[in-house]
Amino acid sequence: IRREALMWLKQAESDLKKALNDLLTSDWDSAAFWSQQAAEKALKALLLERGLIYRGHELLEIADIIERELGISVGEIRDLLRDLTIHYTISRYPNAANAVPSELYTRDLAESLVNKARRVIEWVKQYLH
Repeated sequence: IRREALMWLKQAESDLKKALNDLLTSDWDSAAFWSQQAAEKALKALLLERGLIYRGHELLEIADIIERELGISVGEIRDLLRDLTIHYTISRYPNAANAVPSELYTRDLAESLVNKARRVIEWVKQYLH
């Protein structure tokens, strides 16, 4: 695995750990944000492993690049990415969802997002070599 891709994968795993820690402290909005970040960085690790760079945060756009440029079907994780991608902004900015993020999230939603991020990371790992 390329060094840069490995660095991004390690950071994805670190972000997932942050999300897990936020579950323990009932910081649901923060758990949502770190879940999105974990998935994003894992996907970017896959791109970097194949020599591609993407600057942005839209997970479905990254998925499209993976399918188009790498020839890897993302059907298995597309719905996970669809659920995670909006939390890059909604989890942090009151004007993104017209609600205070710390009041918007619940334990169930945060746990669901953390689990989805974990599944994305595991999916990415099967394509890194």
